[in-house]
Amino acid sequence: MKRLFVLAVATILLASLVASCTKSSPSSSSSPSSSVKDSASAAPSASGSAQASAPPSTASKEKRTVVFATITGFYADGLKAAADDYMKLHPETTVRIDFSSDNQAYQTSFQAKMAAGGNDAPDIVHLNLLGDSMGNNIKKGWVAKLNDFAAAPNPYNNNKSILDGISNKNYVSWMYSDAGDIGMVPFDLVGTGFYYNKDVFAKAGVSEPTTWEDFLAALKKLKDYGTIPLAMSFTQQADYEGWLTASFVDWATRKLNPTLLVQPGDARNTPEIEKFNSKIKYDDNNPAFDQGAVYDDEKRVAAWKNKVYGPAISPAEKKYWTTMKEMSQFYQPGYATMGDADAYNLFISGKAAVLLNGSWKLGSMLADLKALGDKAFKVGVFKFPEYKTPDPNFPGKPRGILAVGHQLSVTGKKDAEQVKRAEDFLFYLFSPAVSQKVYDVTLKAGQFVQGPSLVEGVKLTDEFNSALEGFKIAGNIGLNPFGWAAAGNPTADPNVTTELKTLELKYYNGDISVDEYLKQKQVIVDGTMAKYMADKKYDLDPKTKE
Repeated sequence: MKRLFVLAVATILLASLVASCTKSSPSSSSSPSSSVKDSASAAPSASGSAQASAPPSTASKEKRTVVFATITGFYADGLKAAADDYMKLHPETTVRIDFSSDNQAYQTSFQAKMAAGGNDAPDIVHLNLLGDSMGNNIKKGWVAKLNDFAAAPNPYNNNKSILDGISNKNYVSWMYSDAGDIGMVPFDLVGTGFYYNKDVFAKAGVSEPTTWEDFLAALKKLKDYGTIPLAMSFTQQADYEGWLTASFVDWATRKLNPTLLVQPGDARNTPEIEKFNSKIKYDDNNPAFDQGAVYDDEKRVAAWKNKVYGPAISPAEKKYWTTMKEMSQFYQPGYATMGDADAYNLFISGKAAVLLNGSWKLGSMLADLKALGDKAFKVGVFKFPEYKTPDPNFPGKPRGILAVGHQLSVTGKKDAEQVKRAEDFLFYLFSPAVSQKVYDVTLKAGQFVQGPSLVEGVKLTDEFNSALEGFKIAGNIGLNPFGWAAAGNPTADPNVTTELKTLELKYYNGDISVDEYLKQKQVIVDGTMAKYMADKKYDLDPKTKE
């Protein structure tokens, strides 16, 4: 969510942002034969030389190609190495790693191929880049149910299931749709934060900020010092500023999150969902109180319809958008059209003091800093700040983003053998030895890894773990269930995104006031939410399926 995480974040954060008792889809293949026993994987190796052993197979020997679609740069060499090793074990299957340039290109290509019947669509995809919720993608048949697959013995990991092999069980709930179906398997975590040049901070007399007031004051001092204070990608393809606004919305609304949970008696309730949701109780002092929550999309629409929260409705919106405008005066020149690579180059070249980015950048950044030699600088990371003066509209402490990054799904194709081949490569990828090699090869090449692995047994270097500390947060904004009421556009329509960005720039440029901005934004939110409600035929009664 680099750009790969939780709709939310992409839909920035709404793709959001966990064994199963529900029935599998007809498109979901059966698990590997129960006669496969004691097929162990090799132990993970820091050198990346370990491989998972091949299980006995009764699969078809027909030549097939499995396409794994991802974003340019992410685990590029590591995934290719895993594919090469897999093909040595399974010469009947060619695994091709297919790269898209950015999130929007990825989404557009997938949706077009599925609308044309899906035969030419990739087989393994990032759920959080598909432009709709997990539940809706399953209903459309675009994503296969993985209930049986995730709970089945993994023949490449001593028959331990993928569910049992997830290192942090708090993220198991992310695997489930609002209907209780598993639609993806989580490979890693991704965090966001502010990288900063410690050397420039020291020369400018600036300390690491912990509050928005201190941050804005620090940005002014950095500007006066003569450096670009803050660089970030602002484009539709990589809208990193959206992480900040989503975090503000979560801060203002998370006390209301339990009202949007799937509850006993709701049509979408299942025993598995009830197990997660029965534990959710709001607590100001527990930023992880809603870890594992499963929300009802219809209740999220009802929150908008009933004006529980909205741009022109809630005082919190005016306060944080005022903060955002103050911060915008310190963005890099030309920020409105600047993408991720150019913003990063400003930082790594020492021209910008702060970079809003994610944990995925860390591997390549450490490699780039080493390459700079004596021109290298020390880098720190600080988290999403709080307000110095407590505000009742923002109770407790703010949370940031530490979400599932690679949310890997199998495309819902009618060809059962093709689905089975895709699932088998995922089994292979989720063995500790293979996942370890993916990380090792990727980091050695100086490429992007998202962040900490969720595959049990994968170890990262002390240098990498130390640098990750700045991204570790207590709690996570997760799905940000009130994000629809705050920003609309639940289907991540790129035309609506452009409209919202254009309006935001008018506000930042001083063409309209904050009140007028929020009023006009509310009109856009209302239009997109009304259309979504009509398209889904929601009657806003959670006890009915429609």
